[in-house]
Amino acid sequence: MPASEVEDDLTILRGDPREDADHYRTIFDTAVEAIVVINEAGEICTFNPAAERLFGYYGEEMVGRDLRDLMAPPYRDARQRGPEEDRAAGVRRILGSGRAVAGLRKNGQTFTLELSMAEWWRDGERFFTGVMRDVTEDVRARDLQRLMVNELNHRVKNTLATVQAIVLQTLRNAESTQAAQRDLLKRLVALAAAHDILTRESWEGAQVAELVAAALETHALGPSAQVSGPEVRLSPKAAVALALALHELLTNAAKFGALSQGGQVDISWITPAPQVLELVWRERGGPAVEPPAHRGFGLRMIEALASDLGGTVEMGFEPEGLVCVIRAAIETGDPAP
Repeated sequence: MPASEVEDDLTILRGDPREDADHYRTIFDTAVEAIVVINEAGEICTFNPAAERLFGYYGEEMVGRDLRDLMAPPYRDARQRGPEEDRAAGVRRILGSGRAVAGLRKNGQTFTLELSMAEWWRDGERFFTGVMRDVTEDVRARDLQRLMVNELNHRVKNTLATVQAIVLQTLRNAESTQAAQRDLLKRLVALAAAHDILTRESWEGAQVAELVAAALETHALGPSAQVSGPEVRLSPKAAVALALALHELLTNAAKFGALSQGGQVDISWITPAPQVLELVWRERGGPAVEPPAHRGFGLRMIEALASDLGGTVEMGFEPEGLVCVIRAAIETGDPAP
């Protein structure tokens, strides 16, 4: 493009008296963004079609009115401070770009408005050009992103706390380094399986049946277990706790209980009262069961998990096999782990 043409275009954009009025009007009228021009008193001089679409006013309705008529409180009320107020002071405070204010449409709807102001002079008079954009969705997206980051941070911290507790208890009760490595790996696999289910459900919760099926699959058990119960959805925290408890029960059954001698496990659950889960683990067909001489890690973990859920656990060492009853509150809205 010849230099003379560049200079002509720059002249038009600078508001030089030689500007082509038709060219300027075309740019103003076809701009995607809402554009208004106000004088030093804050009165609207021009109002382009994009501004009409954004605010719902016709241009002739707005010419001569105060710019802050397009803003919701507290920005709209700022001009009520007193007759001595410099009405352009507020405009000067928002010179530049990226200032977010509360916009107000003709129908009374408020929205988040990004307002950029630029100052210019013509024939000794000062004017301001304002470019405005509805950024409501952008703000909502940023807020959602911030919420997701905070939730992720909370979830990671709680997951790390769970892992820390598992590691400490496993090492404390391990008979050897090899046993610690084996038990720790299995417990982390059980935790990961619960997380997989929750991830598929966008961390909104998990069905008890899914958690039971995942635990049986992790331990390669199918025909050796009978499962029954209604649809019950648990919160993420409750889901993780139940998954870990099932893992401990399955591990114990495989080592010392019914599953060590070709027996069977029955897992059933009911909701005896609103927001209450009662899960019954029953072993049969295994070796004779006697109360242990001391409470092992698995039992202590199950008790701790039930306590975290505001519930209880009862162990019955019956001759036919172990019976474990876990009662817990169903809090579908509690924080994710």
